[in-house]
Amino acid sequence: MKVLSMILAGFVVGYAISDIRPFYSLLSSTAEFGSPATIVNGLTVLALTACLTSVALARWNARGVLVLAIGAVFVVVFRTVGMVTGLVGDWAGAVGAGVVLGASAVLAGRHRGAQASLAVAAVGAGLLGRALDALLQADDGPVFVWDVVGAEDAVVPERAIIMVLAALGAAISLYVAHRDVALQSHETRRILLVGLPLPVVAGVLNWFADGHDSGEAVWLGALAGMTAIALLASFVFPGRDGRVLLVLFASATVGSMGFAVEDSLQLALSAALLVVGAGIGYRWPQVYVGLGGLFVVAGASLVEGYLDLPSVSQFALPFVVAYALVSVLSAAPGSLAVALPALFTMTLPVTVYAASSQIASTYDRAVATRTIEPDHLVLSVAGLAVVAVVTVACAVLMRRPAVESGHS
Repeated sequence: MKVLSMILAGFVVGYAISDIRPFYSLLSSTAEFGSPATIVNGLTVLALTACLTSVALARWNARGVLVLAIGAVFVVVFRTVGMVTGLVGDWAGAVGAGVVLGASAVLAGRHRGAQASLAVAAVGAGLLGRALDALLQADDGPVFVWDVVGAEDAVVPERAIIMVLAALGAAISLYVAHRDVALQSHETRRILLVGLPLPVVAGVLNWFADGHDSGEAVWLGALAGMTAIALLASFVFPGRDGRVLLVLFASATVGSMGFAVEDSLQLALSAALLVVGAGIGYRWPQVYVGLGGLFVVAGASLVEGYLDLPSVSQFALPFVVAYALVSVLSAAPGSLAVALPALFTMTLPVTVYAASSQIASTYDRAVATRTIEPDHLVLSVAGLAVVAVVTVACAVLMRRPAVESGHS
C-alpha cells in the first residue's frame, strides 16, 4: 500500500505539472512572453513550495503530514475541475502540487521503493500528461456529453475526471499506508540552501534562453550556466544525494527534443518502458550504466539527425531515464523534493520557428507552411557534453560517505 500511495501521489503531482504553462507568469496575467515576470511561473513556485514543505514538515508526526498532503491533493483537484480559476487558480495548482510533492517525499522517508514509485510516477505523468490529454480529446472517438456541455469553458473534462479519480485514490491510500508510520527527521539547512535559489536561478537562465535558437551564443551560455548551478548544487546536497539532481538534469538536456508519442500505442509503449526501466533499476542499480544509457541515447539522436533515420532513441529515452533515476535512489526526503522538479525547471526552451502564408479566393484556397526545426546537432552534442560532465561529478560524489539510510 505504501508503494501504491506514492505512485498515485506522484501521478497527481506529475499530471498537475503537465498542465502548468512554463512561461506564463504568476505575477501578472497580462505579462508578455519574454517578460522578466515570467521567471515567477508555475514550475518555479512548485519547486519552491516543495522545498519549503519538506523542510517545514521535517519534524512533524505522520498524521499532521497526512492532513496537509490530502488537503493539498484536493486543492489541485479544485483547480483542475475549475472551482478555482484565473491567476488564483494557477497559484493554487502550483502551490498545491508543491505541497503534495514535499509532503509525499517526507512520508516516503528513505524507503527506496516508495521513493522510486513517487519519482517515476511524477516524472512519467509530467512528461506524458499532455500526450494523454491530446489522445483523450482526439476527434476520432465517441462524443460524450461533457464534450458538448461547457465546451467553451477552460476546464478539460477528460483531465478533470482522471485527476479526480487519481486524487481520491491518492488520499485514501496515503491515509491507509501512513497513518501510523513513525517519520524520520532529516537535515534541513542544506536543503534550504539549495532548494530556494536553484529554481529561481534556473528561471532566470530560462528567461535568457527564451526566444533564442539552440545554436546561438545566448542559448549555449544559458546551458553552461545551468550546468554550473547543477554541479554546484549537487555538492551542497548532503552525502551522495546530489546524484539525483545530476541525473535529472542530464535527462532534461538529453530529452530536450521530447518523447516520440503520437498515438495511443506509442503512449502505452512509453509508459511501459518507464515502468520496466524503473523495475530493472530497482533490482540492479548501476549508476554508470544509467548515465551510459543517456550518453548512448544522445549519440543515437545525433546519428539519426545526420542520416534522417526514425527517432528510435526517443522511444528508448523513458526506459533509460527511469533506470538512471531509480539507480541513484534512495536520498534524503528533502533532497528528493528539491531534485524532482529540476527535470522540468532546468530544461532550456527549444524554439521551433514556423511561417505560413495563405491565399484565398472565391473558388479555392492555397496554404503553404514552413517549419524550421531546432538544430538537432547542437542539442545532441549538448546532451553528450552534459552527460560526460555529470558522469565525472557523480564519480566524485561517490567518494563521499553515504548518509545513513533506513526504512520509515
